[in-house]
Amino acid sequence: MSKEQTNFIKGIGILLIMIHNYVDILLDINSNEMIYSQDFTDAFLSHVFTADSIWYIFSFVGWIGVPLFFFTSGYGLTKKYNDKPINTRSYILNHLIKLWILLVPIYLFYYCIYTTNIQSAIAQVTFTINFFSSLIKGFVIDPGAYWFFGAILQFYILFIFLRKLDSRWLWVLCVVFIAIHYYAFYGASNEISKWIRLNCLGWGVPFLLGIIAARNEIKLSSSTNLLLCVASFFALCACMVIKWLAPFSEVCMIVFIVTLSRMITPQWICFIGIISPSIFALHPLIRMLFYSIYFEPKQVLILTIIYIIVVLTCSWIHHRLLKYTDRFKLTAKR
Repeated sequence: MSKEQTNFIKGIGILLIMIHNYVDILLDINSNEMIYSQDFTDAFLSHVFTADSIWYIFSFVGWIGVPLFFFTSGYGLTKKYNDKPINTRSYILNHLIKLWILLVPIYLFYYCIYTTNIQSAIAQVTFTINFFSSLIKGFVIDPGAYWFFGAILQFYILFIFLRKLDSRWLWVLCVVFIAIHYYAFYGASNEISKWIRLNCLGWGVPFLLGIIAARNEIKLSSSTNLLLCVASFFALCACMVIKWLAPFSEVCMIVFIVTLSRMITPQWICFIGIISPSIFALHPLIRMLFYSIYFEPKQVLILTIIYIIVVLTCSWIHHRLLKYTDRFKLTAKR
């Protein structure tokens, strides 16, 4: 995939996540993320053909943007490191620093305003909160979106071992992770299911597919690509509302967006993909500020649009500041 395609995929992913994380509270619609409830599905379907259906779709389906980031992470790491030796200490330290630069300044600001749970704060900045929050009382992920930082660090570390495996073993691991999904859906307690979702066990399939995609160039004709895009879209719709298909939602989403990226890559979505790390770090804080604004159900549309504009503007500024910091480091080294 080209850089433009990967930015398009990230742009779609962050738009889904950013809007989902805002409107799901406003509309009180629960999503089937690593669980399946027919009540949740029925509540969503009852709003599909209403005037506000677009926001209900984001509320119910938006979480599916997360696998796109794990997919592009697996793809990007493989393209960057697969044929190179890795100094394990430097590799892990570099990724830790990148995550800390992105997380810590904004999280400390959020912490001072909205939370006083010191043990959770320490666990969050050390990326260990994922292990504790669903199993031990007192550990809370706040803001909720920040579980992603701990999970992606787990994948950064896991990649050191996965890169040595043959592609056939990666496919075997994909099957294993699908089995874990079925266990989370059908056999696990709520606590165990949540623990799986918060850690790499819940997102192994998209990450592995990213590695496999980076190793194998697949050439498709335009007609085949279009057919696959349409088929994967309808398969995704089915996975969202049929319980026994639900664990395949991530696979269908990845196939749909990747094939879509081969046909269209609007520049504005690519730009959003470029600043997506800043959007992900900032949007929980801005979301909480917007929740303090009085609203009525009829105001959801206008408030959501304003929220999106504010998040994108602040994220662009934050992205520029990060770029300036990088440039300053390079100048200092010279």
